[in-house]
Amino acid sequence: MNLLVYLDALIKYGSATRAAEVLGVSQPGVSAALKRLRALLDDPVMIRSGHRLLPTPKAFDIHTKMAGALALWQGLGEPGNIAHAKTYSVLASDYTQLLLLPHLMPVLQAHAPEVSVSVVPTNPFRRLEMVTNHEVDLAIGYYNKAPENLRVRQLLQERMVCVMSGSHPEQADFGIDTFLAYSHVAIASVSSGSYSEELERALRKLGVVRKIALTVPSYNVVPAILMRTDFISVLPLSVALYARRQLPIQIRPVPVELPLLTISMFYHDDNQNSEPHVWFRQRVVEASQGLVDGMEE
Repeated sequence: MNLLVYLDALIKYGSATRAAEVLGVSQPGVSAALKRLRALLDDPVMIRSGHRLLPTPKAFDIHTKMAGALALWQGLGEPGNIAHAKTYSVLASDYTQLLLLPHLMPVLQAHAPEVSVSVVPTNPFRRLEMVTNHEVDLAIGYYNKAPENLRVRQLLQERMVCVMSGSHPEQADFGIDTFLAYSHVAIASVSSGSYSEELERALRKLGVVRKIALTVPSYNVVPAILMRTDFISVLPLSVALYARRQLPIQIRPVPVELPLLTISMFYHDDNQNSEPHVWFRQRVVEASQGLVDGMEE
């Protein structure tokens, strides 16, 4: 069972160095455990592919079959301290970081101050591949489709709003005519299935054609641009409210009906019954509960 702990870390992180950091042991200790696994299983177990170690089919099969037993065994060791000094890795965009981290970190500090979080930026070309490959513990964000081996837990939904400078010439009389008359800052991702793609599809379905002056890959830079122009942008309410605390911007309802932005948590099926993983997921859910309810104007 102790060797399975090493196998689990090697598969999850794809690196002997990273596995050693998470387990709190030396890298030679991880290498020695891998050597014992190879002898025990008569299999290479982990094979280098570029900068990453990948499991052999036999190793992956054993890991999958023993995931439940490993989780129970780990839970028996310290039932009163499930999280014990662990670093959890989370795949999240800058928008998701802004939305959830200010609420998640106080929750973790209150429950287990020894726990740390490592945020990995999203990669539009790999999408949820980092979760399926056990490179991160979970992903938080908007994904319209998840691979079959991932589980999905919806965390929250928020509405989209129109944002413009506080000195915008049409701030007092904002409707569909103004929405269409002024140029927009749009947010777009190169990946298919993003919310920006869904947003543009919804606008086209309604026969609404925006004049796009600028397209950027992130919500967070938009308010600063709006302050120096008469552009308009459609942003999540949380981003708009955060920006309004920093800058004199105006927030208006979008004059057409748009789909809500749904934020979910995605994690590998292998981690469904892992007690540390369950503990961390519960903290994420706790941080997200009621978040949007407090953002209504």
